[in-house]
Amino acid sequence: MEKKIKIALGAPTIRLADCVYNAKICIEEAKRAEERGADVLVFPELTLTGATLGDLYKQKALLRAAERALGEYIESTADMQLISFIGLPLLSGGVIYNATAAVSGGEVLGVSVESCPDEPSFARAPHDTVTVTLCDREVALGDTLVFSNGDTRVKIFCQVGGSSLSGAAKLSGADIVVNPTAEEEYIGLSRTRRAEAVKRSAECSAVYALVGAGMGESGTDGVYAAPRIIAAGEVLYEAELFSEELCLFEIDLNEKRNYTHPECEQRGVLRSPFVPEDKDERDNACALALEIQSRALAARLERSYSGRAVIGVSGGLDSTLAVLVAARAMDMLGKGREDVIAITMPCFGTTERTKSNALSLAEELGCTVRTIDIKAAVNQHFEDISHDKNCYSVVYENAQARERTQILMDVANAEGGLVVGTGDLSELALGFATYNGDHMSMYAVNASVPKTLMRAIIAYAADVARAEGKAELSRVLLDVINTPVSPELLPSDGEVNLQSTEEIVGPYELHDFFLYHVVKDGAAPDEVLALATEAFSQSYGEGAVREYLKIFIKRFFSQQFKRSCLPDGPRVTEISLSPRGAWRMPSDVCARIWRDYFKK
Repeated sequence: MEKKIKIALGAPTIRLADCVYNAKICIEEAKRAEERGADVLVFPELTLTGATLGDLYKQKALLRAAERALGEYIESTADMQLISFIGLPLLSGGVIYNATAAVSGGEVLGVSVESCPDEPSFARAPHDTVTVTLCDREVALGDTLVFSNGDTRVKIFCQVGGSSLSGAAKLSGADIVVNPTAEEEYIGLSRTRRAEAVKRSAECSAVYALVGAGMGESGTDGVYAAPRIIAAGEVLYEAELFSEELCLFEIDLNEKRNYTHPECEQRGVLRSPFVPEDKDERDNACALALEIQSRALAARLERSYSGRAVIGVSGGLDSTLAVLVAARAMDMLGKGREDVIAITMPCFGTTERTKSNALSLAEELGCTVRTIDIKAAVNQHFEDISHDKNCYSVVYENAQARERTQILMDVANAEGGLVVGTGDLSELALGFATYNGDHMSMYAVNASVPKTLMRAIIAYAADVARAEGKAELSRVLLDVINTPVSPELLPSDGEVNLQSTEEIVGPYELHDFFLYHVVKDGAAPDEVLALATEAFSQSYGEGAVREYLKIFIKRFFSQQFKRSCLPDGPRVTEISLSPRGAWRMPSDVCARIWRDYFKK
């Protein structure tokens, strides 16, 4: 029997919690799939509501609206023979499931549910298949259901979300495994996703089709890129990230395939785990980082009805990347770059080099540029709080950072804009930011970008600018990279900067290395020390690495209170310290067991 089957992968841009709209665009997608001869259509996880609604899944109004939307989809696709897999939150028996309904010919063939959900609002799948009422129909619900498509009787298993693949897919002899998901995109995920797709197809000796959520999901802590991939012992098809086009792929299930899963590639200890060593791979990573950041900011500006982006520019790495991102976001929105208001706010420690670079950068990008000298305001503040202006304490430094943030917030209010945060992942890990100063914004585009990657992204942007004939922009970007990192908060003569951040806290290349292994791998301090000593043997002795690691551990654990109230911002790398689920840690934790390693 011929078993050629055409699989359609849809990822339309939904509206969060707008079930009526979401049903409408899914119906339109189904019609396109039917016209193009699709046998199977797979939508992302929780398509009818969105997959990033958190506690709203507990709201009965949302649950009822989702079921009505499914009913509309069933009725509107009743004359179609294809099988659609479409997701919604489903209330049954007093619990809520992350469910995907299999719909065909005006009927619900069954409902697959996630077996081990990460979202606390959802319950685990029942131990055995049960019968539930959905859209006035009695249907089977469980995590081991297998569906068939029409006359060819192709067996299709639906794995919802990121749960481990159920043995039912293999035991039932499934021909196809479909996996509706929703996962934030970040650098390196594409490679992992491809390897996982090949592995899962091998586990079941079946075709594996993954469909991920797209840009309609919340940008609170990440961007969703609508990944779509089909594998059968190897990757057969992969859609371009961020594409909204309906994807179709025809596969002959009778074709003999090698389902042996290859061994994972083993990597040595990398000095810069956030920055690929290969230039092409590094350029692709930098391009993706800019794409994620810019799309995230564009979506936030649009959804918050903010006409302008307001950024404090200093001529340093962080604000340089933020301005590049903001300019690209305006391009994506079809707006003029003059809607990026770049404000330089010189004070006691500002040098001519950084001020000049800040102004040149903003002008080259076509931003609106403003200069607001804050010396008088800060001196007035010192007088108000009875602080000696010749005492260069933390009060002296933080007053400047908070004055700058106050200006940015008030200008944003006046302009109907949004303050774009500039702080980066490395600073957040160390707590090297002024609480309610540069620590605070309305959207933090660099929150998941470490300093080492930031340098690479700006260098990539400089290469692009040079290739486009923008010599001055390229020059400024390269000079920013070569400028020592400094908060510039202590007095200077305008030429010599008296502060070096890396002299205060240590080299960022080491701290980024520590961060990666502590957070991603959960490595203990002695393990991190051994890895860092091996990776940096040509640059630092074990004693120096040990002292810098002590600084990292002390600051990482003591500064959590700053991370507990971070503004929203997109995930760009594997590591995020967002308190909304990416990194959950109490601010008052005792760090003794980590610090005691250094007493041995």
